[in-house]
Amino acid sequence: MGAMRAIWIASLLAAAMSLSGCTIYGVKNPPTLKSTTSAEQYERIFWSAVKAKNWQQVPGLLAANVMYSAGGKVLTKDQVVPYLQGLNLTDFAITSMVVKPNGPDMNLNYTLQLSSAGGPPQTLSAISVWQQVAQGWILTVHTEQPQTQ
Repeated sequence: MGAMRAIWIASLLAAAMSLSGCTIYGVKNPPTLKSTTSAEQYERIFWSAVKAKNWQQVPGLLAANVMYSAGGKVLTKDQVVPYLQGLNLTDFAITSMVVKPNGPDMNLNYTLQLSSAGGPPQTLSAISVWQQVAQGWILTVHTEQPQTQ
């Protein structure tokens, strides 16, 4: 009876270890558009594409009638990529993310820090609205403005 119990406890421990996610080979790849269903991850992928200057990827993330408000102007879809190119982004950081569902939409409110070549980092308050569509998520609204201290 004692040996049987020891085997049972050992197998329980092995099962618990495998369930806890302690994998030796656990390489965490960054999310891709095909691997994520999260609007927050889409926002990060969007800014990663801008940082990487992957200008072919950005338009596919934007709704045809996107309202992109930056620098005191509301940009059309055709104006967004030239605006983003002009940022000459070298890095970005997203913090204080709050995500709230609203029907087929996800509302994101966060702090966005943008670093550009040759300038000090800008800290912006940002709001994005992503809408779930057949192929994933599209950005329908984005607004950013300098944070007031």
